[in-house]
Amino acid sequence: MDSNRDIILKKIRNNQAWYEYGTARFRKILSENKGKMQADGTHYYDEKTDRLEQQRYYRKARKHPASGPALFALYHDLVQKTYKNRLPYHVSKNQYLYTWVDLHPDGSVRNIYSGEARDPLAIIQEDHQIGKKRGDHYHSLLQESEISAHQIRAVDTFFKYNTEHIVPQSWFHAADPMKGDLHHLFVCYPSCNAKRSNLPYGDFDFYHPESADEPVRNHCGIAAEDKFEPESGKGTIARAFAYFLLHYPKAVSKSKLNRVNLSLLVQWHEVFPAGLYERHRNQAICRIQGNRNPFIDDAGLMKQLEGCLVKI
Repeated sequence: MDSNRDIILKKIRNNQAWYEYGTARFRKILSENKGKMQADGTHYYDEKTDRLEQQRYYRKARKHPASGPALFALYHDLVQKTYKNRLPYHVSKNQYLYTWVDLHPDGSVRNIYSGEARDPLAIIQEDHQIGKKRGDHYHSLLQESEISAHQIRAVDTFFKYNTEHIVPQSWFHAADPMKGDLHHLFVCYPSCNAKRSNLPYGDFDFYHPESADEPVRNHCGIAAEDKFEPESGKGTIARAFAYFLLHYPKAVSKSKLNRVNLSLLVQWHEVFPAGLYERHRNQAICRIQGNRNPFIDDAGLMKQLEGCLVKI
C-alpha cells in the first residue's frame, strides 16, 4: 500500500501534468467543438447515426431474451467489455467533460443540480486555478515530518473542482477506473458539490423544486436528514447512478448500498425522461470510452432491472 507521502507525490505529478502548462490546449478544443456545432446542426447530436450505432452496440445483447439476473449479467458484460478507453480522472474532466461531453446545445455547461448555465471557458479557467492551489498545498504537506490521510483529504475537500461524481468518490474509495468514468461525471459548482457531499439522494415531502411555487431556490437543492434532493437533473442523475450500479456491482460496500433509494431513482427516471443533452452525452462518451449507458437508450430497462441493481 502506498504511504501518504507517496500518495502526495502521485497527486503532485498529476497536477503538474495538467495544471503547470495552462489552459490553452483545452480552450482550443472547446473553441473547435463550438465552431463545429455552429457549422453543422448534426454535430452536437446525429440522431440517424446514433440509431445505427445503437443497433450495432446492442445487436448481440438483444438477440438473447432474458430477465432478472440473466438480463443484468447480459448488460453488465456489455458495458464492461466495451469500456475500452479507461481514462484518468483529470483527462476525463479537463479534455472531454468541459470541452465537449457536458456541453448543452447552446454551448453552455450547467450545474447538474440546478440547471444554472455558465460559460465552459470560465469553468476551465477556474479549475486551473483550483489545481494550482491544490499543488501548492500538496508541496506544503511534503515539508512536514508526518502526513496524515486526513490532511490529504482536507486539501481535496477544501479545493473542489467543478465536477461531481454522481456516486460519491468516498463510496468507491476514489478508485480507478470508476473515478474517471465519464458516464457519471457532470459539471457541478464547488459550493453545490460540497453541499451534497457524499449523501445519498432522497426526497422531502416539503420540497417541490419542479413547482413554480417552490420558494427555495438556492441553485443546488436541500441537504438534510442524511440525504440530498437536487433542485434539478433528477432523471439524468438516476440514469447515471443506475449505470454505475450496472457497471460496477461490487465497487460500493453493502453499508453504502443500504442508503440507496432505488425505487426513488426509478421514479425520477420515469418522470424525467432522457432528452437531447443526455443523448448527446451518450453518443459522445461512447466514441471516447467505447461503452454506452443503456438506461438512456432503453427507457424500460431500469424498471426491468430494479430488483438486480442493488444487491445487499
